[in-house]
Amino acid sequence: MPVLSVVVPTYNMEQWLPVALESCLEQSHRELDIIVLNDGSSDRSGDIAERYAALDSRVRHVAQANAGLGAARQAGQDAARGDYITWLDADDALLPDSAAVMLAVAKRDAVPMVCGNAIVFSDKTFNTRRYFPHPPASRLTFAESPAYWKSKVVWRWIFSLPFLRTGKDGSGFTHPHFKFGQDVCFMFDLFTRVDAFSQCEDDMYLFRQEHKSAVRSAETLVEHEIAQYVRAREILLAPANGERFVKPLVKYLNENYWRDVREAAPRLLLPDGSPRTPEDGRLAERVLELGLDLFTGVRPEWLSQSWLAPELKEEAGLRPLAEAFIATDKAAARRLFAGLAANQPKDVDKQSAFHTLRRRVKAFFNPRSRLAARTIRRLEAKARQRLGSS
Repeated sequence: MPVLSVVVPTYNMEQWLPVALESCLEQSHRELDIIVLNDGSSDRSGDIAERYAALDSRVRHVAQANAGLGAARQAGQDAARGDYITWLDADDALLPDSAAVMLAVAKRDAVPMVCGNAIVFSDKTFNTRRYFPHPPASRLTFAESPAYWKSKVVWRWIFSLPFLRTGKDGSGFTHPHFKFGQDVCFMFDLFTRVDAFSQCEDDMYLFRQEHKSAVRSAETLVEHEIAQYVRAREILLAPANGERFVKPLVKYLNENYWRDVREAAPRLLLPDGSPRTPEDGRLAERVLELGLDLFTGVRPEWLSQSWLAPELKEEAGLRPLAEAFIATDKAAARRLFAGLAANQPKDVDKQSAFHTLRRRVKAFFNPRSRLAARTIRRLEAKARQRLGSS
């Protein structure tokens, strides 16, 4: 029986899928169950998965009609056969000892969740940064570990599959339907119900930056990205949790919700606060309705610096809007939201030739950038050799 299931959700990723699969096949730990969860791809992703499945019995191709990333992750979880499970984005890669190291830590510490560090890289320049790195640690808890209040992605973790399916009380963990933020809700649910988790020291995962920022429609921004905050609040402020997870929630709202609301306002409203179209007007009202739902049960003092210290800082920009929602003053919230449409900072052009050259110079002198480049180039060569020229 395989020890670790690696689920690779795939939607039109033929260009990068072979590298992801090669990174699985070269793992030093060999007892793997590799599932390509093909979410209705219209390109050659399915053919590539079938070829790898024919070449190595550890690879399986599971196809479904397109249903989104949350549904694909859930289907992979349902199909998995390992003692543990992880998810690998189809345009990313695992480093060779990832499975072996993380499984060893899980066994050593007797924990159902282990986090590995990750390297974010650009495949244009191979400039890299570390993704919220953590030092090695054993048997941590979420409430007492502020550094993990940002580690809300499924792809840098391994999980006990029996724990995901049953939890401690017979109720397991499922992936929500949201197109954005689904892994945040999934991870918050896990963090609030797991007794302990551990952290590996080394980098385990290579995250390819350029292909992550999908263009969102206004409908998706509102009904998925902003709507998922309501679910996150329901999880973190569940009656059984008391106030243990208030600060992780406020951090998420200060950083992420505030960003998304500021993005939504000018997309839906003109600088004078009027809707750009009737549909945009409907979506702007929906933002307000979601805000009223989101701040249900939130107390005004939780947003203050005196309550948030020492771990967090108050977000002065969000606080008036949040207080209007807490007071269920929709008219005030509407005025504040409309005001966001008129005052938007200008974006810095990070695609310019100057920025590209600067990142290439930084990558040349960065050992992690050289590691990422060597690893990706090696995996690309293996894929070409295995698949031929097709």
